[in-house]
Amino acid sequence: MKVRVRLFAGLRELIGQQEIIVDLAEGATVADVRDQLCRDYPRLTPFLPALACAVNEDYKSPEHRLQDGDEVALIPPVSGGSPCSR
Repeated sequence: MKVRVRLFAGLRELIGQQEIIVDLAEGATVADVRDQLCRDYPRLTPFLPALACAVNEDYKSPEHRLQDGDEVALIPPVSGGSPCSR
């Protein structure tokens, strides 16, 4: 099956693409996408543990099973800003 992986922020610059098509076996999980990316793009490996993953715009756990045609977004942690005061 094929899933589309969207990359944001520094990940996009690191790879030079904003999206990648990944071929996976039926029944693959979000964790399998991460493993495949580590093999195909070793430069991503140090960043993958800190990334949030969304599948079709909903945050999912690494155990979530994917379907053919799903969109997986790898979202780096957000930092900065200031706390809200009330």
